[in-house]
Amino acid sequence: MPFDTFTQVVARVKELEIFPRISLTGQGESLLHPQVEAFIRYATDQGVEVLMTTNANLLTPALSRTLLEAGLKGICFSISDTEEDYELVYNLDFETTRTNIFSFLELAREYPEREVESAVSIVVHDLNEHKVEQYSEFWRAAGIGEIFRFEQNNRGGACDNGHYFTESDRYVQQAKDILAKRKVTSLCSAPFYFVFIGWSGQYYICCSDYRKTDPLGSVFDYSIDAMDQIKLEAFARRPQACAECNVDPVNGVREKLFEIENGEAETADLNRFLKQQRMFYQPRLPKELDPLAWEESLPSGIIAREG
Repeated sequence: MPFDTFTQVVARVKELEIFPRISLTGQGESLLHPQVEAFIRYATDQGVEVLMTTNANLLTPALSRTLLEAGLKGICFSISDTEEDYELVYNLDFETTRTNIFSFLELAREYPEREVESAVSIVVHDLNEHKVEQYSEFWRAAGIGEIFRFEQNNRGGACDNGHYFTESDRYVQQAKDILAKRKVTSLCSAPFYFVFIGWSGQYYICCSDYRKTDPLGSVFDYSIDAMDQIKLEAFARRPQACAECNVDPVNGVREKLFEIENGEAETADLNRFLKQQRMFYQPRLPKELDPLAWEESLPSGIIAREG
């Protein structure tokens, strides 16, 4: 991302009534950007808190000091494995990563007035699913503040995680009927809760559009608030990233139905999924949207298509 694009992102953030945080994250290693310090310093000087995600392999003690001095508010280490498993999955040296993280945590304690936040993000997969609690305890003992666990996301269809719904168009209407009956929205909250801006300054439906198939407009032309309606209309048209995404509520229900059909899940698993959608994700939608009648907010002529 060029520096002038980043300054426009910050300008858009400052237009909001309440400043959210900017997180340097997405689809690459944040520390590879040659101006990462300048980005953090500029946004901090503008009164916007900055967090970042990193695998920490490049986070030397000197660089940690530089980023902390620039005003970094928080950091999330994307590390789902340790020791030999880490090196197998990441093709990086675990000892280097661990040393860098420990060093950062120690240096961060020198800034008590800022209360630098720290977290580890663990994606559950076949190699680590029986070790997640062990990994979590390891990082808690090291002084990490938060542990986030995530199921594998197929990144809008960019990653083949073996989801059944991508191989068949069945269960679409049945999934919608189940959502409606249980008073769970078919509208995904991710596009509205997280504002994802790519390196070129283009807004995307959310961070799961890994292939960047559906640019929605530039930060030089649209405010963050204006994007809500644009995203709503885009979602109704079912952009490729949403149609193939396992986070989408309709696709999520369809996947459970396929799993039940194949004897890999039970109705109780579907019920848990629906409860999570209703209690955790649904409240993240904009308050002015009726989650169960969101299609009524669309201009005439825009009809949500199935699939």
